[in-house]
Amino acid sequence: MLQLRRRKHRINLLDLIPERTHEWITNEEGKVKILVPKYGKNAVGAWLARHLQQPYIYIQLDHIGSAVWLACDGNSTVNQIGRQLQQKFGEEIEPVYDRLGLFFKQLEQNKFIKWKNLP
Repeated sequence: MLQLRRRKHRINLLDLIPERTHEWITNEEGKVKILVPKYGKNAVGAWLARHLQQPYIYIQLDHIGSAVWLACDGNSTVNQIGRQLQQKFGEEIEPVYDRLGLFFKQLEQNKFIKWKNLP
C-alpha cells in the first residue's frame, strides 16, 4: 500500500484526490503538453511572458501520462484513476499503483498537482 508521511500522519495515497495546477494543451494524438511559465508565476514573470513569443516550456507526456493527467480532475481519487487506467490499458500499465505512486511523486515535486483532500 502506498503511503505518504505528512506531519506525523500516515496518509494513504490511494485515498487522495489530485488536482492539476498548470494549464495544458493536447495534440492531435491526444497527448498532453503541460504549459510551464518560463519565468514563474510572479508579476515579473507574467510581464516577461506577455512580451515573449515563447512564454512557456512544454512538458510532453506519453499516452499513459496523458491519461493520468486528464483523470486528475479534482474529483477522482488515485485509486479510481488506477482502476480507469487498468480498464483502458490492461497489462501494459501493470503494476499500476507502483507506477502511479512514482508519477504522482514527480508531479507533486514539480508542483504540477496539489492534493485536494490532504489534511
